[in-house]
This record gives sequence, structure tokens and C-alpha cells, in this order.
Amino acid sequence: MLKSDVIWKIISGVLFATVGGMLVVIVIQVLGRMVGQSIPWTEELIRYLFLWTVNFGMAVGMRHANHASVNILYLVLPRKKWIEVVHLVIYTASAFVFFSLLSYWNYGMTMRQLRSGEISPALEIPMFLVSLPLFMCDLLAVVGLAQSMFLDMKTRERVSSCDQGEASDIIEEARV
Repeated sequence: MLKSDVIWKIISGVLFATVGGMLVVIVIQVLGRMVGQSIPWTEELIRYLFLWTVNFGMAVGMRHANHASVNILYLVLPRKKWIEVVHLVIYTASAFVFFSLLSYWNYGMTMRQLRSGEISPALEIPMFLVSLPLFMCDLLAVVGLAQSMFLDMKTRERVSSCDQGEASDIIEEARV
């Protein structure tokens, strides 16, 4: 097993834990409301777990190129190898720039929260612990992008050929 595979297995475990944690905390919140005793920290914890779930899921989505994309221009252009290459370059470069900038900004926010000593209102945990996974997930998205575009030829071919399943079929039928 490759080291990178171990990293993605750990991230899958983190995703399982965050989704499971949300489920448990929601059940606690519902039971608390049923007995007339609202538990104030549950809403805040669910919000943080959801934020982490979305960001770790985004990183995994970049690893497998399973995210929303707008390829209509590439689907209506003729099937030429150079168009596929241009599409792959634009896709990779734009995602790399986006996640690099996002990583830079989230790193800055995390460091400001660490220096300021900001704490969350209900859980009273340091806020940098809440935003640290955002920075980490942005870096993981860049790593996932690099792996999917440079190491995983199957994913690279799927992206470069704009294989969108039903969308491609619908466009092809419209051409005829």
C-alpha cells in the first residue's frame, strides 16, 4: 500500500468520525428538546463537524475528480486531442491556483485566531482548532489534484475526455 493511500484511508476515517459525530450529537439534541432541556453546545458542535465534513469531503472529491464542473464548452467542441490537453491544463491550473489561494487565506485566518486566543462561545474551545482543518483540507485538495492528474491515469483520462456520463450522451444526441 502506498503512503498516499494510507493518508486517504485516514481521511476516510475522519469523515466517518465527523458524520457519525454529527449523528450522535443531533440525537442528543433531539432527545434534549423532547424532555424540554435544550443543550446549548450541540448546535455549535454540529456546525463545526459539518464544516470539517464538507472540507475533508472536498479534498477526497479532488482526489477522485468527483466534483461538480462545467464542461459544456468542451462537450460541444469537436473531439480533438489538443482540446482535451487544453481542457486538462485549464482544469488543473485553475484548481491548483484556487486551492493554493484558499490555503493561504485559511492559514492566515488560523494563525490570527491562534494569536488572538479567540474561543468559541458555547464549547469554549480555541477557534484555531475549528479553522485548522480548513487549511489542512485545502492542502489535501492540492495533493489530491496532483495525484489524480499526474499519478492516476484513469482519472486523468476521464477528466481530459470530459466524461460526464449522461450529460455527454444528451449532448451527443442533440448533435445528431
